[in-house]
Parts: sequence; C-alpha cells; structure tokens
Amino acid sequence: MKPLDVVTVGDSVVDIVIPVPRFPAGNEDSVVGEGMTRQLGGASNFLIQARRLGLATGIVDCVGDDDLGVFFVEGLRSEGVDTSRIFLKEGVRTASCICMVDERGDHAYIGFPGATDHLAPGRIEPGHIRSSRLLYVSGYTLATPPLRDAVLRSVDIAREADVPIFFDPSPVIHRVEEGVRGEVIEASKLVSLNLRELELLTALPDADRASEAILDRGAEAVVLKLGAAGCAIVSAYGQERVPGFDVRAVDTTGAGDAFNAALAYGHLVGWPLEKAARFANAVGAVKVAKMGAGVNVPTRAEIYGFLAERGLEADYTA
Repeated sequence: MKPLDVVTVGDSVVDIVIPVPRFPAGNEDSVVGEGMTRQLGGASNFLIQARRLGLATGIVDCVGDDDLGVFFVEGLRSEGVDTSRIFLKEGVRTASCICMVDERGDHAYIGFPGATDHLAPGRIEPGHIRSSRLLYVSGYTLATPPLRDAVLRSVDIAREADVPIFFDPSPVIHRVEEGVRGEVIEASKLVSLNLRELELLTALPDADRASEAILDRGAEAVVLKLGAAGCAIVSAYGQERVPGFDVRAVDTTGAGDAFNAALAYGHLVGWPLEKAARFANAVGAVKVAKMGAGVNVPTRAEIYGFLAERGLEADYTA
C-alpha cells in the first residue's frame, strides 16, 4: 500500500444530528422537528474533507462491535479513506455524540465515550507514521489513556522522523494534562484553534499574548479561526488577518475540521500559509452553508465552484 499523505489517531465517533428550533435551558424542552440523522463524526470530518481535496488519508483507531462501528468504517471506506488500521474492540460500544443544531446553525454536543478510548500504544506502527507526510492530532484524543498514550507515541515517532504535526486543541483542551499539552505543542508545526480554545489552552484572555505563548512553547505558527471573520496567522514573522467570506450559515458542525483539512492540503501542495489560510476560509464557508458533516462536507466541485463564482478558482489550482 502506498504511504499516506495524512494520518490521524483516534476520535472515531458517530454523530446523531438533531435539528432544534433553539437549545433548551434548564427545565425547558425543545421539540425536535423532522430530519434527525446518523452521520459520521469526529475524525471523519477532517479525513473525508482532506480526501475530497485529493489527499490520501487514513486513521488508526478502535470501533466497537456494533452497528455504529460498521457504519463508521464503511462510511470512511466508501470515501476512499484507509481503514486498514481500525481495530474491533469486542464488548465495547462505538463512541457517539448527540449533536443539536439550532435555527442559526450553531451546535451543542453531548458525547458518549466508546471504543476509541481503548486504542493501545502498541497498535501504533512506527513505519506507518514515518511514511506519512503529515500527522493530524485532535485535542479530543489527549484526555484519556490509553488513547492519549497512543497519540503521544505517534507524536514522538513523527517528531523523530521530521513528519510535520498539525494540532487542533479542540474545546476539551482544558481537560488535558499540562505536560501533555506542552509535549504536543512543542512538536507541532501548526496549531489551529478558535479564540475560546486559545484561552482554555493558555489561560490568557489576551489573544496576542496567548498566541505568543504557544509560539514560545515550540509551535512554528498559530492559526486563529475567527468564524465568519476568517482567520489570523501568528508566527515569528508577525501577524496577518485573512478575511473570510460572506455566506448564510446553516450548520457550523464540522466547519473547523473542514478548515483544518484545507490547511493541511495547502501545506502539502506547497502553498504559503497565507494562501492556504485563504483557501481554508473558503472551504469553511462552503461547509457552513450546508447541513451536516461527515459525508456532507464540501466536495471539490462545490469548493471550486464557490471560488469560481468569486473569480478566485485559478488562484487555487494546485
């Protein structure tokens, strides 16, 4: 089998997506309308988006011996994602997540742990990591052993082999031990996160100081995801704002993952970070205009159609 462009470890999750008029407060209800669906979630958003952009992607993980595990593996396989290193954990359910989406396109999550948390470090084959062109790490995978230790083993292997690491701390980064956070940041070429995650990661409310703190710990660059406003790049060369695109948000689920996949694509085809970030803004914009994630992330045709409508398609032909 040919080496992969991008490998990730852990975060095999199935989403149960529920549209609601609004999120209920305490002692309130919110009546669910039509359209409740089961979708690929977790790492699949990044993997499928990167695959649709043309990268060879794969995952190392565990799923349970249940219908959700079958759904997850078959869904990735149908998209051309390498699933040869997804292992079956008998007697354990596949991780899942209830994802509520309100009328503004915002979302709230209720997660159910599962087989992904049982991935052991021994399942990580050094040659598999060394032969890849990029390792993608999600903060969701760093909170619980043995999965955490499997991811850290992958990080160590990638660092020793000079395989670049992209790190998305995720909204749960405050639950991750300080030493673990520092180890991954130190090894990372790029850290991609939003403002809330930035504060959770650094405990610093000022975005400039917080970004500098991440650079001081070893990361080469920080990309701040700013939603509709686009993103900002912070590196040793200074700061640069990259404006976003004006679209009507239908569902923000998976937008950050799609953005990250586009960043990874831009890096691997040799674009400067600013160009990759502009492309990632476009991919994120196309995503939020669609309902759902997983197999509902944008296709390459949708992305380049969006760019063509704005006279930008030729700028991003790799």
